[in-house]
Amino acid sequence: MKNIGILLASGSGSRVGGNTPKQFIEICGHYLFEYSLMTFNNHINIDEIIFVCHPEYIDFAKNIIRLNGYTKVARVVPGGSTRQESVSNGIFSIVNETGKVLIHDTARPFVTNAVITRVLEELRIYDAVSTVVPAKDTMFILDNNLCVSSIPERSSMVNVQTPQGFELNLIKKAHFLAQKQNINTATDDCSLILNFNLGQIKTVPGDNICFKVTTFEDLQFAKSIADNFTPLNPD
Repeated sequence: MKNIGILLASGSGSRVGGNTPKQFIEICGHYLFEYSLMTFNNHINIDEIIFVCHPEYIDFAKNIIRLNGYTKVARVVPGGSTRQESVSNGIFSIVNETGKVLIHDTARPFVTNAVITRVLEELRIYDAVSTVVPAKDTMFILDNNLCVSSIPERSSMVNVQTPQGFELNLIKKAHFLAQKQNINTATDDCSLILNFNLGQIKTVPGDNICFKVTTFEDLQFAKSIADNFTPLNPD
């Protein structure tokens, strides 16, 4: 029974700007994807890592992984044209294994040791777990005319983060069913569990530092905190 991290570094990152996918931009001496890779590689209870990579950067990523001693990376697999396809490529590259998988976007560079531990602890009881943080802002639901149709109670709303954890066979089943029904645009793996009614999804506290680098401004903010981030931070 292994705990396997599936790290996604296959997107184009076009909203950051420039010609280089954001996960391969260097900040404070490391490429963006390395920050979460360091944390997963150093976590005592992560046994193996599958690195899902932008196809044009596979050789580059393999070289960085080798040079910097990320010894838990078992293989690098090419990503697909959508996030869902990239996750499928990662999970179906795991054969003859049973265990748990933690799926994480490397565009969230500052995942902490403690967040990974919380997901793993709940995976002892539940087959699907997601990290979340409380919503800070009031949210509107809009109609087709972009007018407000309802305002959900903020106390019941959360923002979803990664990693999300799953029993391996369960997430494989979810992706198999999605492929069979030609569902290919899921941006979140828990949505497939919910869509096919495959079980409960437990939530655990994430961390505000685990924000997603999406825009140029996010990248500048990431640079401002990278020097002080440690992948072994227990808090």
